[in-house]
Amino acid sequence: MTVLTVTAAFAGAVPNPANLEFTASSPYKEYENAVARFTGQMDYGTATFAWALKMTPTTRSVVYGSMSCRTTINGIAGYSDNHANIPPDYLLHSSIRIDRGRWYGLRSRCDFKVLTDTGMQPGNVETAVDFVAR
Repeated sequence: MTVLTVTAAFAGAVPNPANLEFTASSPYKEYENAVARFTGQMDYGTATFAWALKMTPTTRSVVYGSMSCRTTINGIAGYSDNHANIPPDYLLHSSIRIDRGRWYGLRSRCDFKVLTDTGMQPGNVETAVDFVAR
């Protein structure tokens, strides 16, 4: 199960990662919960992994203004996908070549403001997906 969490005002623990295994007969995976929708696809001809992440309407409704997001992939030195001042309905996405048979850890965090009863507070959404292409 992929874990996606939203935290308003307080820093939460990093979610436990999902474990997704891609195969030539099952190269596409998706997961959606109340917070976000994650999709991943492996192109076995080019060894390219493509991913996308979009906040659900419920999550987008609590974001006040724009957000800043950063994604890294553990196991790929120097990989970082950064976006500042993007709208809450932005589709985060990227692709990168990977080695088959090796586990990677995709980690995303989007920071934004949330309007609460006590005023504007920091909020964030974190995702954690571990994946391998067999």
